[in-house]
Amino acid sequence: MNNVSIITSDEIEEVLKSSLSPYLRKECESANLIYEEISGKERDDYLLDVINLLFRNNIHKDTKPAGIHRLQEWENGWNENLDALKNGKNVKDLVPRYHGKHSLLHWKQRMIRPMSPNFDYKIHCIIVDWAIQTFLKDVENIYEFGCGPAYHLLRIRKFCPEVNLVGLDWTETSQKIIKKIVENRIDNNIDGINFDFYKPNYSLDISKNTGFYTVAALEQVGENFEEFLQFVLTKKPTICVHLEPIDELLDPNNLIDQLSILYFRKRNYLKGFLSRLKELEKEGKVEIITAQRTYTGSYFIEGHSLIVWRPI
Repeated sequence: MNNVSIITSDEIEEVLKSSLSPYLRKECESANLIYEEISGKERDDYLLDVINLLFRNNIHKDTKPAGIHRLQEWENGWNENLDALKNGKNVKDLVPRYHGKHSLLHWKQRMIRPMSPNFDYKIHCIIVDWAIQTFLKDVENIYEFGCGPAYHLLRIRKFCPEVNLVGLDWTETSQKIIKKIVENRIDNNIDGINFDFYKPNYSLDISKNTGFYTVAALEQVGENFEEFLQFVLTKKPTICVHLEPIDELLDPNNLIDQLSILYFRKRNYLKGFLSRLKELEKEGKVEIITAQRTYTGSYFIEGHSLIVWRPI
């Protein structure tokens, strides 16, 4: 067996350059994030697999470009969660099926093999919850754009019991899930609204002291984020939090990072978002509070870099 390690709350704090709340420290320790370092041959096999996927001409399900043409695929995916919720009436039924697909994951610019169940889901939730607790703790309303089956929103209730929750998504199935959440009394203070990043609804009324956030949702628009960005600038929320693939924060001189960047481009993931925010900051229109890596990711990418900003 190769070298076995465990990701502790102290290590996550070191990576994030921030403190975890007592609640999240407890969550981290109970997650039992045990992993194994992979051998040189296993790393080579991984690199070869990704390179073959990136550069062969035939379209593979893991390299289909993101975009509006995939709406029906997301409807189908979230419908699986809706059916499971109807049958089991359990919050766990809302976890997307793409978690746990692969045997290797990104961690701190290298590939590791998780050895505990639901490793990628657990560390993902810790990072998301940390970002929400840290940057959205003082708002009265939290809007998640691209919320899918609303599984991130429901965890917020554990540490923000009074906040008003709104889940927005371009799929109609997402709103059906949130309606069922209310019917099943899983959460009574949550609304679902249909929302299209490509054609934002400016009639949407945004309350004062509201925070916006996205998690691996803006990634789907590629370079076509300007419509949403202008919507946000018009609505002027208190703060915006994004956990998305941000290639400007990765190191193209690092092989693992460069493969992530190439995969971003292959999939037509979010591109140029941070650079655009920096332009707007120079124009005095926004303030960037932080832009940082979380050093976590899936098999193909380190896909959850953090950007926090606010309109001025």
